[in-house]
Amino acid sequence: MKHYLEFTVNIKPNQANQLILEDSELKSNLIFQDNKVADEKEVVILVFQKFFFRNNSTATLTVTIDNFSGVTYVKCISSGNGEGIFDFGWGAGKSFIKPIRLKLAANILDVIEDN
Repeated sequence: MKHYLEFTVNIKPNQANQLILEDSELKSNLIFQDNKVADEKEVVILVFQKFFFRNNSTATLTVTIDNFSGVTYVKCISSGNGEGIFDFGWGAGKSFIKPIRLKLAANILDVIEDN
């Protein structure tokens, strides 16, 4: 089951990236990281992978952080965390996104979408 969270923060993408990677559990699940800077614009892409025993599945979490429009947007997409024909995830997807939101909670300006 896919879960999506999008919000804005009052810090630059690289600063948000540093805060996220302070979480040792998240950092240990990091399988890809890319940072690009051009002029005042930045983009960070993070991909995490984690095995969930509760539903015997491997989930991925993709996080993009950019300030292309002048405001820093954080977008989190978890997927692959469901099982069976109904793609039932037992909350694995939301629990994978939660640490990102908690690490950036003090800097969140607005939550745009959370489903």
